[in-house]
Amino acid sequence: MEAFGVMTDFERRLRAAMESAVAGEQPPRNLVQQVRRRHRWHTARVGVAGAAAVAVVAVLVPVGVGAFGHGSGPAGRHRPKIAPTVYVAYPNLDKAGTILPISIATNTPGKPIHLRFSGVSVITPDGRTLYVATGDAVVPISTATNTPGKPIHIGTSRAFEISINPDGKTAYVTGFLKDTITPLNIATNTPGKPFHVRIGIFPTSIAFTPDGKTAYIGTVGDTITPINTATNTLGKPVHVGAGGDDMAITPDGRTAYVGGNDAVTPISTATNTAGKPIPISRPESDIAITPDGKTVYVGSASTVTPISTATNTAGKPIRIGRPVLDMAITPDGKTLYVANPEGPPGAVTPISTATNTAGKPIRIGASLVIAITPDGKTLYTAALNKVVPISTATNTAGEPIRHVPFGYPREIVITP
Repeated sequence: MEAFGVMTDFERRLRAAMESAVAGEQPPRNLVQQVRRRHRWHTARVGVAGAAAVAVVAVLVPVGVGAFGHGSGPAGRHRPKIAPTVYVAYPNLDKAGTILPISIATNTPGKPIHLRFSGVSVITPDGRTLYVATGDAVVPISTATNTPGKPIHIGTSRAFEISINPDGKTAYVTGFLKDTITPLNIATNTPGKPFHVRIGIFPTSIAFTPDGKTAYIGTVGDTITPINTATNTLGKPVHVGAGGDDMAITPDGRTAYVGGNDAVTPISTATNTAGKPIPISRPESDIAITPDGKTVYVGSASTVTPISTATNTAGKPIRIGRPVLDMAITPDGKTLYVANPEGPPGAVTPISTATNTAGKPIRIGASLVIAITPDGKTLYTAALNKVVPISTATNTAGEPIRHVPFGYPREIVITP
């Protein structure tokens, strides 16, 4: 987000606000609201204005990635054991971007991994490779050694989102400023020829159906565009109203839910037709779906609203304070956790999915992003200069893991 080592006015104010929250003071409401949706909208606006900020993206890459010799075959039998690790991504503010590894076994930070730019990241399902977008390239990082590999240049400015087809063969990279989608061959880590979506819509998000046959591209505009992944051809855009940055697909792959314009719109993936919009007051945060696919949760400025997927009707909003920045559901589907930075001093709020009631906020100080371990036992949340583990059994915060302030965190990912 920073323009070649120079902090923007927004970043200066954001840092001051987050530092105040860490100290126990309440940050300005209008400022913290600007970092909702994992800071996507601000990054987009900076990019459109032509600043040198880089929109970093999340990459979901499958088992069998070719980087670092982690493919199948004899070499695979000699792979080093991967220790359970939390990775926290920090965009560049007054320094280069940083990825901070933290050992889950000891809750101690390892040596920071510095990149030119860095941000949200996702680890391969086998846990052996972390992929980070850095401007016009994607950098693979070995989780065994925490060393970055050769950048994979994708030839598009302001890469905004990367996601992997469930078939494990191809990733799609959105080029925000050029309205492009670039396919990336995972086996060889080579980019294919970019193809264009409708000019001027600014592609921001990608979601694949579970069978991998269709990818949906969300935009800053009013449409969601389906892509046939077998041929990399665009289908007819589906009009959903303003928005499209927040999108999730049910585990059975039948319905995509898209947030925007005071509503969430269900889309039938069988026919690529939009259903009746479900009114939601100011849907501004992530959309999360329970593992059983029965309930969709939509974050807003101050509430989380449950939606029944059986009837596509919204339930009573769950008030948790404002703003909602990030959400995560435990693997058993019993608890939804919501990151809420306002204070004092900021908190993570647990919500029972059985009763749709909020529990007592877990005060940790300016919670921005959260992630839950695969076994569901621990939630990790990051503030400005610390990462806090939270027991999901007792909803109590553990000893903060403090580190050098790299700036505000953009994402947390955990090895499987």
